[in-house]
Amino acid sequence: MSWALFLLATVSLSPSLATWKESIEKTGKIAVVLLRLPATAQTAVLAVPAETPEREALKNYTDQPGFVSQYRGAQAMTVNYLGSKGRVSFVLVNPEHAGTGAAEEAVIAHEFGHIWLKAQRYPAPAYAGGESACLSVHALDAVQHILIREEMERRGVAWKAPWHAALGAALAQMESEPGAAANVGRCQTLGQAAMWIDVALGAGDWGRQLDFLAAMRRRFPEMVPAAEEITAYLRSAGVEDMARHRAALSFVFGRMKQLALSVAL
Repeated sequence: MSWALFLLATVSLSPSLATWKESIEKTGKIAVVLLRLPATAQTAVLAVPAETPEREALKNYTDQPGFVSQYRGAQAMTVNYLGSKGRVSFVLVNPEHAGTGAAEEAVIAHEFGHIWLKAQRYPAPAYAGGESACLSVHALDAVQHILIREEMERRGVAWKAPWHAALGAALAQMESEPGAAANVGRCQTLGQAAMWIDVALGAGDWGRQLDFLAAMRRRFPEMVPAAEEITAYLRSAGVEDMARHRAALSFVFGRMKQLALSVAL
């Protein structure tokens, strides 16, 4: 079975996503391998199927405690690998959080968006692994989600309804919890900052956007100044331009690193 066609039978793609996958593979000469890998709070190592192309290369990531820790709380993650047979992008979907149907499709589309930008040679921070892994992930997301949302909309991917539903559930949870959250670690703080930026920049047509940001300000006050600063920068950054995209990544990475270092261990 060719790498480009490798897809677990349990994961099916809509015509719009299948077309996008083909375009990514052709443009970037990247084989896209889509895997559904469950990860619960008890998962220490991800169970990568034996028939997966370049399985050992992927396991260099999926066996890392830092990577698994990030993945356990994620809907999906992408691992990019360059081997002797060419480039491979592994899209790992975590069914514990990705949902089903339209929700899962929106999650996969988001990961395709990152690979689509890679195929067009947009820059990205190197994945550092270990405890600093979340810094690279959240800095990249803050910048690239702007272009990914635009491309999903252009391709007719139904991403807004699942996202708004997830935001609504998160808002309800925050509204049920009084005061500021306690014992918020560095990676969670960066994740909350990235979420603030996403909602501030991309959820203007959601009726509860301002309620959500107010709830985040109350629950996670420590990250708000950095999140607001990054949001203001990205509003006029013009990240579709390659050079400005690189500059934005540098700015966001640096500001998020400052934020992470300000969080007490």
